[in-house]
Amino acid sequence: MKLRYAISLVVMVFITSLLVNAPAALLVGPMAQQNVFLEGVSGSVWHGRAQNLSARANGEVITWGHAEWRLSPWNLLLLSPSVEFSTELGNQWMRGQITLTDMESVQLSNVQGRIPAALVRLFAPLSVGGSLAFDFPRLTWSQTAGVLALTGSIRWVDAVWQTQVDRVRLGTYLLALDSSSEEIVGSISTVQGAVQVAGELRAKQQNYSVDILIDPSGPAQERLRQTLSLLAQPEGRALRIKLSGQY
Repeated sequence: MKLRYAISLVVMVFITSLLVNAPAALLVGPMAQQNVFLEGVSGSVWHGRAQNLSARANGEVITWGHAEWRLSPWNLLLLSPSVEFSTELGNQWMRGQITLTDMESVQLSNVQGRIPAALVRLFAPLSVGGSLAFDFPRLTWSQTAGVLALTGSIRWVDAVWQTQVDRVRLGTYLLALDSSSEEIVGSISTVQGAVQVAGELRAKQQNYSVDILIDPSGPAQERLRQTLSLLAQPEGRALRIKLSGQY
């Protein structure tokens, strides 16, 4: 009996050693199948680094630069693996924690970062500049339904609207997001700038609505009126944009 116990203990230690020392390169293939690509990988599965991380979104590959992650082996025993991660590429960066809650959805916690505002072109036909600074203490994402719940904010810093003629500098704007009763509600406001913006957006079960009042002044006024004439309706000296549909 003692011999059998000793052999079992040795086998368990051996298997644990293999898992703990599993090279990070083992992740390259499975991650690529999920449209996440790792290059220059080092370290282990549990604490690894990549010289470059990129991901495919709406048919375009976005580069995130240097990446690092930590995964606790003990979380696997709870069947809810949790990964702390960070990426950095110049002024573009991101960090946070991802927890796999089931085979369908993931929970993101304390996700913060900054990306170029020009990346919104992947989701909407907009020509904009500046950067988007985001902070999401909580975000739940489903593979089939998209965003299910979230709490956080997106700040459009040094916002620029690019027209066919020039670049119109707008200011800094805040989108505060929260979800309740399966509906995501966003409040839009001006932090500073010559263009005053106020309004809200709502999303529920892949349906959305947008209601924004834009009051431009200064050099941006006429150019914005011309650019937004197909989307907005005059309301006094301001412009109101109302949109609804499915995503």
